[in-house]
Amino acid sequence: MTDPEAQARLLRHARREALVVMVVWLLALAWTVGYCYLRGYQHPPDAWVVRAGLASPRHAEDLGLVAGFPDWVFLGILLPWLLCTLFTLAFGLFGMRDDPLGAEAQEDGP
Repeated sequence: MTDPEAQARLLRHARREALVVMVVWLLALAWTVGYCYLRGYQHPPDAWVVRAGLASPRHAEDLGLVAGFPDWVFLGILLPWLLCTLFTLAFGLFGMRDDPLGAEAQEDGP
């Protein structure tokens, strides 16, 4: 690949794709860790997250079930995992560019 325009286009597409994947990964990480911390643990009534209104003091009998999972596991782990899987399929099929990488070098056999 000696065409500078093709190289620049390839680099631009690769950077864009890497940025999109990194942003989605960071959003999924923040949602999963944050939601599971706020909803999956028993916080005492005087904890800062309860006082700030981000969490409520939960007890074992307060846990609800969604599709057989505790609600915090379904909404904090399973749902983001399924959404990321759908995003991966859609981005791989429709969002990524198939750029030519140039001609393959001829290999000389022994």
